[in-house]
Amino acid sequence: MSISIIETEVSNLLDSLEHAAAAAGRHDMSDRLDSARKRFFDSTVRVLVVGQPGADASSTSDFLRAELGDLQLTEVPGLSARHPSNAGEALSLVTVSDAVLFVTDASQEFTAPELDFVRQIHALCPFVVCVLTKIDSYSQWKDIQGANRAHLTEAGLGLPILPVSTALKSASDDFDDDELRIESGFPQLIEFLSGTVVQQQDVLARIAFSNDIGSIADHLSLALRTEREALIDPANGAATVAQLERARAEADALRQRSSSWQYTLTDGAVELMTDIEHDLRDRLRAVVRDAEADIAASDPAPRWADFESFVDQKVATAVRENFVMAHTRSVELARAVALRFADDGDITLPSIHIDDVSDVLAPVTALDALESGKAGIVQRVISATRGSYGGILMVGLATSLMGMALVNPFSIGAGVLLGANTFREDRKARTARRQAEARVAVSKLMDDVVFQVNKESKHRLRHVQRTLRATSRRLRRIF
Repeated sequence: MSISIIETEVSNLLDSLEHAAAAAGRHDMSDRLDSARKRFFDSTVRVLVVGQPGADASSTSDFLRAELGDLQLTEVPGLSARHPSNAGEALSLVTVSDAVLFVTDASQEFTAPELDFVRQIHALCPFVVCVLTKIDSYSQWKDIQGANRAHLTEAGLGLPILPVSTALKSASDDFDDDELRIESGFPQLIEFLSGTVVQQQDVLARIAFSNDIGSIADHLSLALRTEREALIDPANGAATVAQLERARAEADALRQRSSSWQYTLTDGAVELMTDIEHDLRDRLRAVVRDAEADIAASDPAPRWADFESFVDQKVATAVRENFVMAHTRSVELARAVALRFADDGDITLPSIHIDDVSDVLAPVTALDALESGKAGIVQRVISATRGSYGGILMVGLATSLMGMALVNPFSIGAGVLLGANTFREDRKARTARRQAEARVAVSKLMDDVVFQVNKESKHRLRHVQRTLRATSRRLRRIF
């Protein structure tokens, strides 16, 4: 049977069900049928390409777009120390994607922040493929691939890593060389996307559509079947009434169980807000500990710009992980509320997307500037003179009792020693003062982060609560 015939029959089936829903006055079923129709006829597979800096993600996307026209490819920049907000923008698109390609080059193995980023992506989208580019430029790419696979396995992520080369792919197209094309790795990547991601998404979409249609048909057929049986066999009215009584009893039991959805939602929302706030504070406390350890290692003033970038990246990672956790827990809460209406939880859940952190840290002020800590020549001379003067005077007076001049080799040597010691102590004191100022700056930054992020997090979680409450009231009317 051709695809056009199947689509025609499905369209006719949906039209028949819509007429039945209108005749039965079930406008809620009409809404569900509209959603099912859109789900069935929208066969677009959305693939997000997350490219690390310098990983040649744009060329990779162009080649895939030319070979796989049925895929909707969206390219976004990945994790970057210079632009921490890029990762938040990427995560906001992960939840609405069917698959994610994480593109990195073969120059080095996964770093710890990159591995955390992949873990966050996988928590939001189960279909993640790692693409290793520029294998033509790095002869050790197989070692990098093996190291990356080991890192993923250790992190509990069984993700495929497919090596490709855009340069070899371009050359194979220019010279029409099949061997070079296979060596580029693109045929393997295209086959994987076509045979795994596309087909799997198609199967899942068809299963969801079938479940929706079956549920809608069961709802609509109950009243029509009862009326038909009563018209065909009036003498069987008693059995029909008994059947209706049993159905009413089951509905009452379901209604009684579903009446507790408010408690489930309220308690779950309060617990969710508490856990998310605690998780944020715990992650930021870890950032503070790392920052203070870095400050204590040496004078922070000469490397303040690098330290600020280090702290910003740590904070951005902590906030992203916190919002990913909030998204995951919100979906779990939605499922828990749905179970109050159906034993198997087979209910279309509302769309929840609260993991976008692209603008969350925008109101946060930057770290306070730190003085350079570089003492001027005059200040150094004064400090050294202050220490050496006392040494010369004390030793000179002591040696003058022995008939020596006030300024003599012994008093000069003592002055040099005490002057050098005073200079070192002054430098240590200045370093300690700058370290204390750096700790205060980090503390102020964390207070600002907690204030701004907590405000945004609670706002989004309250939005989730309102969305679930509205959905639950609609389900209450249905059930």
